[in-house]
Amino acid sequence: MSYFDKINRQHARAVLNVLLEAPFFYRDDDEDLFLFLRRNRAEFERFFDEHFGWELLVDGRCARLYKPHWRNGALKPSQHDVFDVTRRNDCIAFLLVLEYYEHLLEEQNLSVDDPDPPRFYFGSLFEFAVERFAEALGDGAPGEADVRKLLRGVMPTLLRYRLLRELEPPRDDPAVDRDNLIYECLPGLHCYDVRALGPRALADFAGEAEVSS
Repeated sequence: MSYFDKINRQHARAVLNVLLEAPFFYRDDDEDLFLFLRRNRAEFERFFDEHFGWELLVDGRCARLYKPHWRNGALKPSQHDVFDVTRRNDCIAFLLVLEYYEHLLEEQNLSVDDPDPPRFYFGSLFEFAVERFAEALGDGAPGEADVRKLLRGVMPTLLRYRLLRELEPPRDDPAVDRDNLIYECLPGLHCYDVRALGPRALADFAGEAEVSS
C-alpha cells in the first residue's frame, strides 16, 4: 500500500473496501471515514487511476468509482452488478425520476449539500409523470395504469442501488396505500444528468412500442 504510506493505513483499507462494496459511498454512511477520504482524495484518485484506470468522483455527500470500460467480454450488460438501466422502460422511468428530483430541488429551494434531502409521496411522482407524458405526447400519452406500472417497475432497482430510500410507514397504519409510500432522494441521484437521454426520449418511447411490464 505504498500509495498510502503517509496516511492511516487502516482507514485507507476501510475506504477501499466501502468504495468497492456498493456503487455509492455516502457521507451519512460513515461521516468520519468519508471526511478521511475527502482529505486524502488525491492518494485514492491516483491509486484507482494507475491500477485500474477508474475515476474516483467525490462531492460533498457522495463518492463513487466510474469505470469507463468493461474487461470481461463474456459478460452481458445485464450481468454487470452495477446500476446501469438498459431496458427502454427503465430508462424512461429513471428519466422521469430525475426530472422530478430536479423539480423538488427547485420547488423546495434545496441543493444536494443541504442536510435534509427532498422527500416525496409515490403518488406525487406519479402525478408528475402523467403530466410530463401529457405535455410531451398529447393524445398519444400512455394511460395512467401504464404510467403507474412503468414507475413501479423501476423502483426496486432504485432502492437496491440506493438512489432512493423507502421510509417506514407509520406502525399504527396497517393498510398503507402504495401511492402514499414516502421516498427519500439520496445523493447518488445528483450524479446523473437528466439530459443524458435527450429531449426526444419520451416521444421515442411512445413511438417505438407500448409500455410493457
